[in-house]
Amino acid sequence: MSSFGSHTQRAARRNHADKRIASLVAKEMTKVIPQIVSEINEVSSKSSVESKSDSPKASFSFKQFKVCGPANFTGEDGPNAMFHWFDSIEVTFKQSGCPENLRTVNATGVFQSGALDWWTAERNRHNNDSAYGLSWEELRELMMKEFCPPHEVQKLENEF
Repeated sequence: MSSFGSHTQRAARRNHADKRIASLVAKEMTKVIPQIVSEINEVSSKSSVESKSDSPKASFSFKQFKVCGPANFTGEDGPNAMFHWFDSIEVTFKQSGCPENLRTVNATGVFQSGALDWWTAERNRHNNDSAYGLSWEELRELMMKEFCPPHEVQKLENEF
């Protein structure tokens, strides 16, 4: 047999083997691809549910805060009442699991009468995002300035 003939036969066998391998790979891929697609969809749907539940608005609500019975604040009963309210509302923060970034929003949600009027004026003076963006400590400081005038602070210091 000539070298040309044996070369042609080897090429034909290699071609035939390549086709068999390609056929086997294709057959296996048709089995595996649906499983891979299913797993990708499952992981994708889990991660989208998790990302939605990670947002602060979805994880804590004013309703959860209110269930713990926070005391209302009017700003009309003097500094002692305000300090008592501070203590009370901080206990409510702990009981309800209120996150730091939502404490001002939830605390001001129980303002009434003069305190609500003052808070409305503060929100109008600035803007809602800035006002509600205050930390709890910053809100306390503003409330101290508004509802605890210097002469009242002096009176409290003299008592203690």
